[in-house]
Amino acid sequence: MHCTIVGAPIQAGSGRMGCEMGPSALRTAGLAGALTELGHTLTDLGTIVPADMRPVVHGNAAVKALPEIAAWTAAISETAYAASADAMPIFLGGDHSISAGTLAGIARRAAKAARPRLVLWLDGPPAFTTRDTPPPGHLDICIINI
Repeated sequence: MHCTIVGAPIQAGSGRMGCEMGPSALRTAGLAGALTELGHTLTDLGTIVPADMRPVVHGNAAVKALPEIAAWTAAISETAYAASADAMPIFLGGDHSISAGTLAGIARRAAKAARPRLVLWLDGPPAFTTRDTPPPGHLDICIINI
């Protein structure tokens, strides 16, 4: 199977410093070598750069970093769509706010190809929220209608 690695060093959704080091740490730890040893071919697309930030507001005053997360989500969604055309994309985060963009892009690709969606999510403790219900204001995932 052909795999595509994509780095998404976002940390705006966590409120903690250091999440942006995740993609580099996984690459340094030998992820590419492990995948090729398993017989997969590999392309590393490097690191996503967020889209331009624009003002975004929401009625929930607890939401933090919404313009930044919206910019990341747009860039990650486009990359997920493109990376899933002919490969299994592997996204390296950052915090779990990358889920909004990865899920949106993968869902769009699956719909266009008329195939089922399949996402394997490996993360720390799952915390699925929406913009209306983020526990202390950090966006972990924006639930999308797919």
